[in-house]
Amino acid sequence: MSTNWRLSVKRIDKILLECLGIVVCVGLILGWGAYLGGNFLLHIYSADPEVIRIGLIRLSFICTTYFLCGIMDVFVGSLRGMGYSILPMLVSMMGVCVFRIFWIFTIFQAHRELSTLYISYPISWILTIAVDIVCYIYIRRTIERKTR
Repeated sequence: MSTNWRLSVKRIDKILLECLGIVVCVGLILGWGAYLGGNFLLHIYSADPEVIRIGLIRLSFICTTYFLCGIMDVFVGSLRGMGYSILPMLVSMMGVCVFRIFWIFTIFQAHRELSTLYISYPISWILTIAVDIVCYIYIRRTIERKTR
């Protein structure tokens, strides 16, 4: 029984790394592609130069760093795959939703610019990834201890 679990943990690690590689590659290619093609893509919605300008600002913050959201989701999926679904859900809610609400009521109030609002996205993804990594390591070690 414990040998199967050890093999499962090694497979989880391997799958995690493969998924991280895929999500980073796809996220960077599509995210930067959307940003670099943003002028064309935004013209689908509006020809107004101000709308295009503001849209490009959003794309520069969100699309170029969107691979971070993918990394966060891979860790959440891995934790769920190991049988822990509540913890990653709470971490995601706190890191993405609650943090951004906090950001809007504090940092954004002090610096009311679009860039201040949009930078909260990659910051929230990075913070959530950091907590997800800690949870992953803790849960992985817990599973290893149980299988010894």
